Amino acid sequence: MMRIWTTVIGQRLSDADNTRSMLLCDTLLKRGHEVTMWTSAFDHINKTQRQEFLAAADGVHMMPNGLQVRFMEGCGYRSNISLRRFIDHWLCGRDFRRKAEGLPLPDAMVVSIPDHLTASAALGFCVRKGVPAVADVRDKWPDIFVDYVDGVAKKALVRTALAWESRRVAHALSSATGLVSMMNSLMNWGLDKSGRTKSKRDRIFYLATSPRNYGVEPEEPISPTSAVAKALEATKGKVVFAFTGTFNRTQHPSLVLDAVDMMTAEGNPLVDRFAVIIGGTGEGADEINRRADALPNVHMTGWLSSVEMRTLLRGADVGLLMMNFPSPAFNNKAFSYLSSGLPIVNCATGDLADLISEHELGINCRGGDASGVKDAIVRLIQEPELRRRMAANVRHIFEEQFDTPTIYGRYADHVEQIAATKMPAE
Repeated sequence: MMRIWTTVIGQRLSDADNTRSMLLCDTLLKRGHEVTMWTSAFDHINKTQRQEFLAAADGVHMMPNGLQVRFMEGCGYRSNISLRRFIDHWLCGRDFRRKAEGLPLPDAMVVSIPDHLTASAALGFCVRKGVPAVADVRDKWPDIFVDYVDGVAKKALVRTALAWESRRVAHALSSATGLVSMMNSLMNWGLDKSGRTKSKRDRIFYLATSPRNYGVEPEEPISPTSAVAKALEATKGKVVFAFTGTFNRTQHPSLVLDAVDMMTAEGNPLVDRFAVIIGGTGEGADEINRRADALPNVHMTGWLSSVEMRTLLRGADVGLLMMNFPSPAFNNKAFSYLSSGLPIVNCATGDLADLISEHELGINCRGGDASGVKDAIVRLIQEPELRRRMAANVRHIFEEQFDTPTIYGRYADHVEQIAATKMPAE
């Protein structure tokens, strides 16, 4: 038996079985290992202290599968892009170091980025104690904030402001025993950032977080009065395009609403032949609700449980990965759609765009290009045979490359191999 720790700053603890960290932890637990997850005491989505943290006995929250959850305490924050969030994560990293010192050492750690501050604290702890560690690069953090501003001058200013933090994450990545990532572009960023040459310790494990969701019996029925059931009933006989998940600066349903507005303004008769169902919430949700109310073929469901999300996607025809600007986001939304056998209208670049183009799994558009999204919707409505062919291709590639047990079994194998690596303590 090994003792494995993992850190992930914003991990949700309820209805979270299909998240990357939880799937890895569960796989390791089933192999007989003792697994501890370190996460923030602050709920990133609801912007309040976690109830699990407040009720934790001796600072530990026990999950039903035996996973131990320990909490890193910060100061909380109201805005996702703010100095206070930075301070919160720095305080969480300091709290991790303080609490970890009093515990038996793990045999290995899996350290998630973002965020880079707690990751830096965890990887620094591993170096000092001689603990082998894997850095799981999930985003270009904090460099991604450069994408949030427009114009060469503003981008240069943000890069300058982040220079110290950029060096911090580079040092942290260089100290990891190995890197893993969920796409080639992020692996390349991590290697370049750290100055590493790729080795057998650096591996890609795609973000497969969803079990097969087509050709299966529903795990449990949803209430016929639920928002999802009502939306599916209202869209019967139409081509259904679905957006699911959290709204954020990068990925947002406003883009598909822009496309629907264009079609409506043009008087396009196809408007009556399709519907959009948006399941989720996040930044700008009130405005999205207001706009959706004005469009008879757009339906909002609010936040979805995993059962509701799978039900919605089984009733959809196409998945929507809406990006406000080009970004190589091969993420949970994409895998939810792939696992449901859905072609994707995709605004991401990188691995997902290449996969879609190579295997005809959907239609690629430019990030932020509402006109391109509109054209993709029109084509998929007008060409039902194309939709069917793409759906068949999606199911083939999912079963061949993205089966969840296979991917997380290989990820767990890698963690065990890293744990066997002898590392000197400082």
